[in-house]
Amino acid sequence: MLADLVLRPFDPADADAVTGLLHRAYGGLAERGLNFTAATQDAATTVRRAAAGPTWVLWDAADPVATLTLSLPPARMLQDLTAEAAAPGRAWLNQMGVDPAHQGRGLARHLRDVALAHAAAHGVTGIGVDTAESAQDLLDLYDRWGFVRRDVIRWPGKTYPSVVLVRDVR
Repeated sequence: MLADLVLRPFDPADADAVTGLLHRAYGGLAERGLNFTAATQDAATTVRRAAAGPTWVLWDAADPVATLTLSLPPARMLQDLTAEAAAPGRAWLNQMGVDPAHQGRGLARHLRDVALAHAAAHGVTGIGVDTAESAQDLLDLYDRWGFVRRDVIRWPGKTYPSVVLVRDVR
């Protein structure tokens, strides 16, 4: 499953490749009319978002196939939208994406586990995530991962309300 992949921290020199991965990973959501930032962001935005906390990339040879950022702490703008992001000891999952050709292999789950271990080692007590209210497939995934729905927010410029989900770090 993962034996052929290499996990590395994000390197800004790889921003173009990781941005392409995010575009592929979020392309199906964009086709559904959901304007997730990662679907169209430029490389500079990828670098800026990755700087919010540790970002990991799974590589298949020279190709990135999955990525996840753990924002520590969650972005101030998000904290202004929901008290869940401002809670003490909280971190946030961001720009998590898996190349469609590699979905179903447990790559997102592996990155989630890496993020949870990092969070636990750094005193984080809870992790949040938000996603489009109409993205039932993603909501189902987060439900299976032990996240609980806590709030609904609206990001400026987005075509959809976002559900805020939180889980304990254990």
